[in-house]
Amino acid sequence: LEDLNFGFMRGRQKVEKQIYQKFEKMLIDKLNYLVDKKKKATEKGGLLNAYQLTNRFKSFKEIGKQNGFLFYIPAWNTSKIDPVTGFVNLFDTKYINIDKAKEFLKKFADIRYNKNENYFEFVVDDYTKFNVKAVDTRLNWTICTVGKRIENFRNKEKNNQWDNREIILTDKLKNLFEKNQIDIDDNLQQSIINQNEKVFFESLLYLFKLTLQIRNSIIKDSDLYKEKTNHNDNNTDASNTTSRETDYLISPVADKEGKFFDSRNVENNLPDNADANGAYNIARKGLLILKKINEANDMEKIKLIITNKEWLKFVQEKNT
Repeated sequence: LEDLNFGFMRGRQKVEKQIYQKFEKMLIDKLNYLVDKKKKATEKGGLLNAYQLTNRFKSFKEIGKQNGFLFYIPAWNTSKIDPVTGFVNLFDTKYINIDKAKEFLKKFADIRYNKNENYFEFVVDDYTKFNVKAVDTRLNWTICTVGKRIENFRNKEKNNQWDNREIILTDKLKNLFEKNQIDIDDNLQQSIINQNEKVFFESLLYLFKLTLQIRNSIIKDSDLYKEKTNHNDNNTDASNTTSRETDYLISPVADKEGKFFDSRNVENNLPDNADANGAYNIARKGLLILKKINEANDMEKIKLIITNKEWLKFVQEKNT
């Protein structure tokens, strides 16, 4: 199960009406005395000799990281992650000023236009230049402006209500560079650094932020959308109950075969939407715990906590 701390669940009670807590408690109670009705009463698992797979429920605060048969895994980056390459967004794309924007863009090994594929590439040779959380994980990535992204925004023409539109990333960047008289085929990164307009860097960083947007949703209920944005961030990444008409994943990085993961066109039983991706990766974190148990020499000293670094290494090592 996801390790949703007590404060998080309490803060979401108005929306979820304690559904998750009720499910968790009922599951613990059921596993506390589990009966197989097909067996005789005195057999193992029978009515008089049931399985006890969990401890008796006392309070959510006392559960910890394990309750017998149940293990609690951290929710960090389970839905907003490329399930194939293990890429997660560790960039800070917020615009502060022109100098900070230039400093950020200089950290890339290269920024170029791939004419054969018709997309722009932001080449990272050391991810730790952008975020120390990348230490001891995969460091080299090529971020590509592949496909479209869904932009959710406040529409002034609709009484400032939430609205959405699809953004073709490569076309938007081409328009931005053309407007600022930048030749995309001639030393693009240096041409970008030579710019000195605030609006240009704001637009560029915003489009790069959309490029990194793995999860894309069209949300119809504006009130639920506001609740979602208030509670979810890049560190929690916990699931929510907002209903979505459109909800897909698209990765900005290619796998070792040169394919970009797109949940609308999946193979090999990979998740076909963002919620499924969350469940898929919660299960993979469970596999990581099992791996720790199987490889432990001393069960008394085993640590069931999964660090962010362990998680990234686990999902990235299969596609390097």
